[in-house]
Amino acid sequence: MAYSRYGKTEIFLNDDKNYKNVFFRRRGINETFQYEFPFLSYPTNEFMQNLINTPQVWKATDKLYNIANEAYGSPEYWWVIAWYNKRASEAEFKVGDIYIVPQPLSEVLGFF
Repeated sequence: MAYSRYGKTEIFLNDDKNYKNVFFRRRGINETFQYEFPFLSYPTNEFMQNLINTPQVWKATDKLYNIANEAYGSPEYWWVIAWYNKRASEAEFKVGDIYIVPQPLSEVLGFF
């Protein structure tokens, strides 16, 4: 099983009336459990220097899950590449952007 990026994130009961008016009514519910927004810390330059950082160029057909599958043997680690490059998702990558694929995965996950 893949390492979850939600492992240290608290879960809370959202019963906010404003949220209810916008989202809950359409779904026919009054409350839901949600993950809190996590505080993300990024690797220090010192930590990054101890990793194998493979630069790559973003192409029009690239998908993070394909890159993760090739680099780590599992598409479930797509978020590691996004996080390491300080991006929320592949929508923030543009053709020609240089991004880094960090290795080894176990050390990156240890920092996270």
